[in-house]
Amino acid sequence: MAKEDYYKILGVDRSASADELKKAYRKLAMQYHPDKNPDDPNAESMFKKVSEAYDVLRDPEKRRLYDQYGHTNPQAQGFQGDNPFKNAGFGQDFQGFHDFYQQKSTESFQDLFREMFGDMFGQRGPRRQRGADLRYTIHISFEEAALGSSKTISFMRRRGQREEPAKLEVQIPAGVKNGQRLKLSGEGDSGLHGGSAGDLYVVVQIKDHPLFRRNGYDIYYDLPISYRQACLGAEIEVPTLTGTAKITIPKGTTSGRNLRLKGKGFPRIHGNNAGDLYIKVLVDVPEKLSTKAKELLKSLDEELGTGPNQKKFLELTQKFK
Repeated sequence: MAKEDYYKILGVDRSASADELKKAYRKLAMQYHPDKNPDDPNAESMFKKVSEAYDVLRDPEKRRLYDQYGHTNPQAQGFQGDNPFKNAGFGQDFQGFHDFYQQKSTESFQDLFREMFGDMFGQRGPRRQRGADLRYTIHISFEEAALGSSKTISFMRRRGQREEPAKLEVQIPAGVKNGQRLKLSGEGDSGLHGGSAGDLYVVVQIKDHPLFRRNGYDIYYDLPISYRQACLGAEIEVPTLTGTAKITIPKGTTSGRNLRLKGKGFPRIHGNNAGDLYIKVLVDVPEKLSTKAKELLKSLDEELGTGPNQKKFLELTQKFK
């Protein structure tokens, strides 16, 4: 079966210049490259043909011999003397060279492709490999999450084929959330063959606080007060994230009421407004009472009578009787 002409494979005239050959090869190699056509066996075959044709025609001596003898064995045409294909790298004849190409794997043709297109992708030789991303979990206090802090971390990072210890100072932004990832670009493993370094992701874990509870950017905690403070009102100094503050307990405050301190919660990352602090008032009832205290409470209860919330509840429950 006659072999297809190399010029026809590349779609150029026999008088095509080196630049025209190169341009034609680039176009066809990109079209039939196996990586772009993983499910098309015909594409791989065409890619081999295109690569074989260009490899011959780009070399002036190989092209001269091909133009003169084509795919035929020169000795079969009565050629006398040394085999001209021998010094051109064709082995015994051009047929042997053609068979050699047909036996090459796709990976071999990738080398020719990289040689041709390396300048397009900014690389030659081994493929650049980006370094691996790393993950580090850091544990911080509730206050550090609210106010921000600076932490020095130690970890192992790969440089080439070796792992080496590394230290970094990490800035924890005020208002960071539990489980939030902080990205440190280029602080992961080093790349190979000129590839860029990976990134380091610092995962923040916030420790529980014995008093404060967080919900979004707001903070909550319970404040126990006495029966007297609930009845008569009081001014109390309470804790906040930034120190203490004074709040007023209104007269007749009921247990479970929420008092709000605006702007005393967590700051918003990259924002101007902070959350609020909600203080839940709980009337603290003594567990043990002396005889005198019991008598005083009975007298006080008779004096005070039924409270407004109790009256409302009793009125509602009358409907169920």
